[in-house]
Amino acid sequence: MKTKYKYNPPFSYSLHDMYINNIKIIDSNIKLEFENGYVKLVEPYNVIPGSIIIENVDFDFSSVVIQNSLGEYGMFKSEKLEIGEFIKKYDDFSFEIVDELYGYNKLFYSGYLRRKHKDEIYAMDLYVYFTGDIIYETEE
Repeated sequence: MKTKYKYNPPFSYSLHDMYINNIKIIDSNIKLEFENGYVKLVEPYNVIPGSIIIENVDFDFSSVVIQNSLGEYGMFKSEKLEIGEFIKKYDDFSFEIVDELYGYNKLFYSGYLRRKHKDEIYAMDLYVYFTGDIIYETEE
């Protein structure tokens, strides 16, 4: 017997190539603020100004991982931070999301970290474990 499974939830927005420029912790929630918003997944695929709230985050199982080299293979150093620690240490950042993955109570955003007034680009992953909803707040 073969059983096929493909989880493909209907999303209204894409975060691919969008830039997070601020992360706020509000009670047990995380608010992600974007430079320009995110792409609406209906024609004409406009960028919609907005932010995202992730509800009921379990901060013990959520983190940021920053790698010190971009695009290179082989050995590398990385830094794993609690989200609150990342916010304090990197207050001048822009995080370009390249991949967004969602699973059971988890989200994973992978992409590139840039800092203002610095030329370095780092690979970065954001892991969030949550039990609430993901709320897309838009200005439309």
